[in-house]
Parts: sequence; structure tokens; C-alpha cells
Amino acid sequence: MNKKASDKRKLCGNCTSHNAYNYPDQVFCTRRFLKNKNPIVQTLSRCEEYYPSAQECNCITDATDKRK
Repeated sequence: MNKKASDKRKLCGNCTSHNAYNYPDQVFCTRRFLKNKNPIVQTLSRCEEYYPSAQECNCITDATDKRK
């Protein structure tokens, strides 16, 4: 249940705009790219461009496991 709960946090790795970049540590944010901001962000960070994703992703789980 912990992994499922962690997947619902408002982190860049759970955002609908993210794409794999330097997996699992960093993601490419399409929203930031379109606004001429640095599109490379940390998977476990939060930013003002967050938009919730309806589809589950393993980015948060894998990034958290790697840190351990």
C-alpha cells in the first residue's frame, strides 16, 4: 500500500507532462519546455507546472528505490 500511496504524491514523476530523460532520476517536462523554461527536472521534485496524470507510472517508485 505504501507504493500505491506514494504514486499519488504531486511530484514531477507523476505529472502528465513528463517523459523519461535520465531514468529514474530526471524527467523531461513538456509544459516547462513549451514555456521556454529548463525542461529537465528531478523526478522527485515539485514545480508550478504540475498536472495530475490519470495513468500510473513507475518513475516515483523507481526513483525512491534507487535513493535507498
